[in-house]
Formats: sequence, structure tokens, C-alpha cells
Amino acid sequence: MNIKTIPVGYLGTNCYLVHDGCEAVVIDPGADAEKILDAVKADGVTVKCIFLTHAHFDHVLAVSEIQKKTGAKLVANTGEKERMCDAHLSGGGSFGETRFVPLYADIEIDERGALDVGKMRFEFIRTPGHTEGSMCILCDNVIFSGDTLFAGTCGRCDLPGGDYEKMLSSLKMLCELPGDMRVLPGHERETTLSHERVYNPYMAEAMRH
Repeated sequence: MNIKTIPVGYLGTNCYLVHDGCEAVVIDPGADAEKILDAVKADGVTVKCIFLTHAHFDHVLAVSEIQKKTGAKLVANTGEKERMCDAHLSGGGSFGETRFVPLYADIEIDERGALDVGKMRFEFIRTPGHTEGSMCILCDNVIFSGDTLFAGTCGRCDLPGGDYEKMLSSLKMLCELPGDMRVLPGHERETTLSHERVYNPYMAEAMRH
């Protein structure tokens, strides 16, 4: 599995291009569609799917253009259906963002699910807290954690659909995953699950909860 991190937008969202050398997925294309498509072209791969960890504007603004250029299927959690069609819930207005295009998932994930793309198998785990339908995406030894788990902290829970108690339950679920994994979050630097189990105060609170 090859992973390319592509920082996009003015909130510095981590978009990920993940591929097996032939077929690819794009995770959280939050802006800068041409930048993402240039990375796809440079790697010589075909985008089969777009995965959303959640549907806040800074994770979805480039979805429509990438779908038009690639024909990729959109995969999202059922809990994000309303947010994908509601400009207010997408959160862009708070940052002066006026662009909004309603989105509709081709493949919906509920609590858990799995999908094969090329030689890669992706597993989806619903992790509410930041939004109702936030989900983490697992592949091999990597967690694409969206805005659920960050290095040293967790996603904010004070936006519409946020719930701190649910966030703690989601963090506990991640903490209890077996072994160690790379954690590639929706913003800022990557970390590891073993590091967060020891040093992340929110994960420690989740385990006491």
C-alpha cells in the first residue's frame, strides 16, 4: 500500500491518496482538486473510490470535481447523510466559505463495513463524537482517523452533531484495537496508536470512563 499525504485548503486538511500501484482511493478531498488530481496523474493510478471520514466542508469541497474527472464512487457513513446536503451543517459559513455542493454517497457505511479496492482491503468503523457519522478507516496497519483522533488530542465536540461522551466511547474503541498502528489524522502530523495510548489525555480519560 502506497500513501501520499496531500495538505489541502486553508485549514490544512490532510487528504490522502492511497493505492496499490494501480487502483487508488482518495480520502477526504477537502479542497484543491487539481492538486489532488496532479498527484493521481504523477503516480499513474486510477481512482476508484473517494472515502469521507466525515462531511465537514474542509474534508469534502473537492469531491464533486474529482468525481467528475475520475468517475470514482463516494463512500460515506449513513450518519453524515444530512450534513452532506446541508450547507449550514457542513460548517463552511463559520469560516466564510460560500461554496457548497450537495453530495450523495454511492456506498453507505453504517456501524462497520469493509470494501476491497484493488489489492487493498479497507475496514470502516463508525466513531461518533466529532460528528454523528464520523468514521475511521483501517487498511493494513494504518488508521485514517479523520477528526476523531489527533496526535495528543481529539476532534472538537462543540459543533452541530458533536458529542463528547460519544467521543470518549469512540476513543476507547480505538484504544482497544489490538497491537500498534500508524495514525494518519485529518489535520497536522501523524502519530501511532501506542503513543496515543500513553500520552493522549483524552484517550486516557476514555479508558477511565
